[in-house]
Amino acid sequence: MHTQTLGCEIEVPYEDSYNENLTPGEDFARAVAARTDEDEIVVPFHAYLPASFPLLKTRPRYMVRHLLKVGRVREGHGEYLEEFTGVDRGPSGTAYQATPESTFGSGLKEAGFTDVEMALNVPVEFVRQPGLLASFIDYRMFVRMWTQENEILLYGSKDGKIEGLLNMKGLRHQTGRRDVFRELALAASEVEETGGSCDGAVMHPELYWLAAENGFLNRFKEAGVTVSRTRMVPRGKALLGDFRAGATLLNPNISSITLSRDPGSAARRVITARTRLGLAVHVPQHFVLLEQDEG
Repeated sequence: MHTQTLGCEIEVPYEDSYNENLTPGEDFARAVAARTDEDEIVVPFHAYLPASFPLLKTRPRYMVRHLLKVGRVREGHGEYLEEFTGVDRGPSGTAYQATPESTFGSGLKEAGFTDVEMALNVPVEFVRQPGLLASFIDYRMFVRMWTQENEILLYGSKDGKIEGLLNMKGLRHQTGRRDVFRELALAASEVEETGGSCDGAVMHPELYWLAAENGFLNRFKEAGVTVSRTRMVPRGKALLGDFRAGATLLNPNISSITLSRDPGSAARRVITARTRLGLAVHVPQHFVLLEQDEG
């Protein structure tokens, strides 16, 4: 192993071509270096690329994906059972027949698949430097894929293959008018009215850090709630739910990184990273969107 200097002080280890234990960025950089031109190069990966972000090992920041259970599937095999309710039973009673889930129906559904895709334009001289190229892909491209992945899981994909947790039929809504942290606790309780256990929440970074400041975040964690922070959720809103029982991220392990010419400039190249995912929502009513009324 040797190191590639980035700037004047930062060194990032770069595995040489004799070491097969490579990151996706290193593997792609090695494939590019083996070519005598920078025309289109496609390197397939049997992996989920956003999970390869190296800093995941050293800092516990959770994306929406981390709240969900993951199912490995073959593409085109995304059948799942959805439970739904058409009856508003109100608060749960103290007997099973008085609970909302006693009225749930079910249906077989087929999950769609879409690509998380990130394309970035770089100078051609840049792709001729394996260490820089590998680090850029591993440390910069994958973290940007996270942002797009969060957007897709929350709002759905542009091709309509994924509906998104915030757009799904059956999502419950709650309006908060008092202290936001009390309202978060009440929303977590509301998740459990349909028989689930609130195990996750997604909120804007501003609310996350305010919750960290006053100790609420630690209390939430002690209660078993994993919190994801993302700018894809507006300020004043939070999605709470039984994420692991309520939905599954489907991973067919189909990914690639591509180098192609920029049609507008011979001195530029386009690096495109793609990874495929699907989303199965088993119990949409296990999710509650809290919207704080500031009026």
